[in-house]
Amino acid sequence: MKTKYKLLAVAGFSALTIALLSIFLYLSFQSFNLAIEYFMVGLIVTFVLNAVAAILLLSNSTSGQIARLHEGTKAIAQGNLDYKVGIQTRDDLGQLPGYFDERTEKLKASYFEDLEEKVSEKNKALMQRIEELDSEQQKNKEAEEKTLIEKTKDEATLTSIGEGVVVTDPQGKILVFNHAAEQMTNWIASEAVGRFWFETVPAMDEKGYLISREDRDMYKALTTGKKVFSQSIYLQKGSGKITVAITATPIVLKDQIIGAVQVFRDISHEKEVDRMKTEFISLASHQLRTPLSAVKWFCEMLLNGDAGELNPEQKEYAKNVSDSNERMISLVNSLLNISRIESGRIIVDPKPTNINKLISEVITEIKVKSNAKKQQIIVSVHSDLPLINIDPQLIREVYVNLLTNASKYTPPGGEISVFISKKGDELISQVSDNGYGIPKKDCDKIFQKFYRGENIIKIETEGNGLGLYLAKAIVESSGGKIWFSSSSGSQPKADAPLEHVLGGESTEEKDLPAEREGTSFYFSLPISGVQAKKGEVTLNS
Repeated sequence: MKTKYKLLAVAGFSALTIALLSIFLYLSFQSFNLAIEYFMVGLIVTFVLNAVAAILLLSNSTSGQIARLHEGTKAIAQGNLDYKVGIQTRDDLGQLPGYFDERTEKLKASYFEDLEEKVSEKNKALMQRIEELDSEQQKNKEAEEKTLIEKTKDEATLTSIGEGVVVTDPQGKILVFNHAAEQMTNWIASEAVGRFWFETVPAMDEKGYLISREDRDMYKALTTGKKVFSQSIYLQKGSGKITVAITATPIVLKDQIIGAVQVFRDISHEKEVDRMKTEFISLASHQLRTPLSAVKWFCEMLLNGDAGELNPEQKEYAKNVSDSNERMISLVNSLLNISRIESGRIIVDPKPTNINKLISEVITEIKVKSNAKKQQIIVSVHSDLPLINIDPQLIREVYVNLLTNASKYTPPGGEISVFISKKGDELISQVSDNGYGIPKKDCDKIFQKFYRGENIIKIETEGNGLGLYLAKAIVESSGGKIWFSSSSGSQPKADAPLEHVLGGESTEEKDLPAEREGTSFYFSLPISGVQAKKGEVTLNS
């Protein structure tokens, strides 16, 4: 029953009660005034009671509706959009559940519409992501295949390459060891990888001494960050040894050395061929000395008139033959000396030597040619130089070659300077001239056998390009270094010695270069001297 009908029923019942009570009082007390008084009291009490009843009825009705609405709100919050309050009265409060249910229906419809739209959007996004993942997966697969192909190519290249290839980390631990390296060292890659290169494959120099870790090519590349070239003898696993040419290159990433690559090849056969060639040159040169000596003697006899007086024209012819023969003898002697040094058969016989006396003898020897060109020779020798334990014959050859070169490539009236000083534990010799200089393009080739600079070939047609090659070999075999500086060339470092060029006699002044800038040669020898070495022959023997 609706609340307002309940209230009317209570009011009617209260009015009937008051009427009956008034009649009862009038009959009982027969007093109209008293009945009126009691009637008024009853009316007030009834009004109060009705008011309380009305409040209670309204409160129960409202709280019930609110409770139902609360339950509905909780159900909807939990996702139950099908929940119905189910209460509806004609009063304002009673209409609220209906309005609540109506809004719930609209919310449900809107929710499902939004949900469908969201599901559609999610499905599209999901399909798009699936397509992206498929594309990325395909790209990754292609990248993996490409990487695998590149790796296979690299492995095939490393396997097929004829040179040994070793890759190490910054500490020198082997990371890569190819098939050629296996064959040349007798190590298996699976055994070598993970080991330290310096310990796995020891190296020796040409004299048979083990090379320390700090002097190994790979170590220099790792510590200096520069490419290193050299030759060494590798000791193979088990037994045996092999001569190799080495190139060690650092691996640099973002200015950090992360490892090194060393490529080496077997040059044992090349060394053997070179040795045989040297022996052949030595034998041929030695055999040539006998007929050349005979030609020399006969030329001297002709020029001295032993076979009768020669007329001027005949003397000129005999003189030309003698000069050409002398140049041939000089070339043969140079070839013999080089072959002796390269073969290791040269005798090194060090003796306490007075450098001042030695250089004076050499200058006296070349003075004839320098005087003919009116050249001035200046000599300065350190006054407190001790006697140095060197092979005077070998070092004499170095001074002769340098001073002969200086005189030959300095024009008439030029100046040649010789300075000998002591620097630390080294003896430094400097031979300077104000001649034609060395072109920059020739600086890295001067040390090669038989090489002559282009500027010198135009000036001096004669020469064999062996003198300074021999000087370098002698200096280095004596524990020293040789280098040069030239105004028309470049300034090499002391640890990268280079040579000057060789040539013959001067041509006319009109053929000379416009500028004469000069060259200075330097070579160092240890003050402590050199060690004796047994051999079979000496220079010019």
